[in-house]
Amino acid sequence: MSVLCPILVGWPASAWQFHQSERLAIAHRELQIMHETLDQMHVQLLRSHAALEQKSRYDSLTGALNREAFLTMLEAQSRLDRKGALLFIDADNFKKINDSFGHQTGDEALAGIARAVRTSLHDSDFWGRIGGEEFAAFLDGVGEAECEFIAESIRLGAAALDIRKDGARVPVTLSIGGIMLKGAFKVNEAVSEADRRLYRAKRNGRNCVVMRIEEPDAAKDVAAA
Repeated sequence: MSVLCPILVGWPASAWQFHQSERLAIAHRELQIMHETLDQMHVQLLRSHAALEQKSRYDSLTGALNREAFLTMLEAQSRLDRKGALLFIDADNFKKINDSFGHQTGDEALAGIARAVRTSLHDSDFWGRIGGEEFAAFLDGVGEAECEFIAESIRLGAAALDIRKDGARVPVTLSIGGIMLKGAFKVNEAVSEADRRLYRAKRNGRNCVVMRIEEPDAAKDVAAA
């Protein structure tokens, strides 16, 4: 009895203990798989969130900030005591490009203009597509001479685009209006004045840059009130 009882009792106990260990090992593996799955879902969720944020802030065709995102950044910039410049950039006779060469060619022209803008700016600058064929750029910390150089670089970059449709070259030119900003500024006043100078460039024959308007009542650099 002293030999048989421990054997008879111990074997089922060992079997039960082994069975429980197997169950625990399986449960541990399943839990590990669940954690890995949750981690993958979390990464996927972060990527989806980043993609949605990207889509909500950027124009898909040109890669530029959309109007709302650009104006939000401009509003934040307006509170800083740092000089800069605001450019308004508009494609000349863009409706004629769409009507004569088709909307696909028009999109190609917009993408080309966007490249001309992007490659002319510094890393600290920001830019956006604020209308159908209208862009804007904030140039951080520039003086007037550098601002004019950058604006001309954008204009010449667009004019040099070699876009063709049925063998014909598609003419792309820009009118640009710019305003210097000294320190903090009011966004609505800066936008209004840059827009006014843009339309003066249109009236001057298009394909040009207007940084100042020689009138007695011309607005000066927009500064903090």
